[in-house]
Amino acid sequence: MPQRWMKTLLAMVSAAVLFTACKGTYSNDEPLPEEFTPSLFITSKNEFLYALDPNTGVKKWEYYVGDNVQATPIILGEFLFLPTQDTLVKMDAKRGTVIKKYRFPKENFTSFVSSPTGEGTMVYQGSTNGNIYALDANIDTFKWIVNTGAPIISSPILYKGQLYVVNNSGKIYSIDVSNGATNWTYTLGGTTTSSPAIAEPYLFVGAEDGKMYAINLSDGTKKWDYQTGGMILSSPIAYGGNVMFGSNDHFVYCIDTVAAKERWKYETADRVISSPVAARQTVYIAGLDYNMYAINIIDGTEKWRFKTNALIRSTPVLYDKTLYFGSFDKSMYAVDTNGYLRWSKSVDGLVESSPIIWDLSKTYYPAISGLSAY
Repeated sequence: MPQRWMKTLLAMVSAAVLFTACKGTYSNDEPLPEEFTPSLFITSKNEFLYALDPNTGVKKWEYYVGDNVQATPIILGEFLFLPTQDTLVKMDAKRGTVIKKYRFPKENFTSFVSSPTGEGTMVYQGSTNGNIYALDANIDTFKWIVNTGAPIISSPILYKGQLYVVNNSGKIYSIDVSNGATNWTYTLGGTTTSSPAIAEPYLFVGAEDGKMYAINLSDGTKKWDYQTGGMILSSPIAYGGNVMFGSNDHFVYCIDTVAAKERWKYETADRVISSPVAARQTVYIAGLDYNMYAINIIDGTEKWRFKTNALIRSTPVLYDKTLYFGSFDKSMYAVDTNGYLRWSKSVDGLVESSPIIWDLSKTYYPAISGLSAY
């Protein structure tokens, strides 16, 4: 009996030792850090903001805005700022979480249509009540507010400490960002929703009188204007000594910025409301005829066209030799610079706004935002 008891005890001890030896052990190391990759941000008429992988179109996250969003967001640091109908939403651009919603003064307030611009912690946002707001997002206070007297539909542009704003009545303001003081104003010959572009020493902006204007940055005087055959709703770009834009007369124009002479014009099958993007002597622009066009900057000849299933109002953004744009066929498209489709992605709503791409260090904007530079 004692011998049997001893054998049982030894077996129990052996099992305990074996169990202890096989028990998992874990180090006290910190968990692996999150990994982040570039993101494409786009809104659609279904009231969502989407973050997509620009390489594949796969959705990373989505945010229900609850409003119709027409503006393009901006990135400052690691924060995304999205204007909605009556709110500016500050989000973590990597994760899609809301950090703060800025409510604007209610007096005479209507809505946001234009895209903001910004630098450092400062966000500059135009409103349909005619105000341009300078918001310090670091301390959540308004540095200044300037009323321009008419709705602001186009996006402001920031350049060398000056903010250039064009209201819907066609009045341009040059504003000192340090204090909100107006340096000069100039009134165009027609109303405008076109966002300005800058190439020293001029500011370029189109108007509904069909003219493209070149305005001296120093004093706000007109250098020249160029007449097209239709309203100009397209925002221009300045590239290689040229200013390029679309018109409601169905043409895409390339104008010499010094001589104010037409280098070429290219005819599409419908109005051109979208704004261009340019790289490597090629300008890319969409028409309401469903097509995205690639045009040779040297002579204005067509290189290729890519057709979607509905009209295109969205302005393309160029990143890593790929054009990204939305269509009224409820899809986002990624088309390479040779005109071949990389991917398309349904976003369950008409796409009127324009995308941006953030590669974690730099943001790529469309011309309509007032932030693109060439």
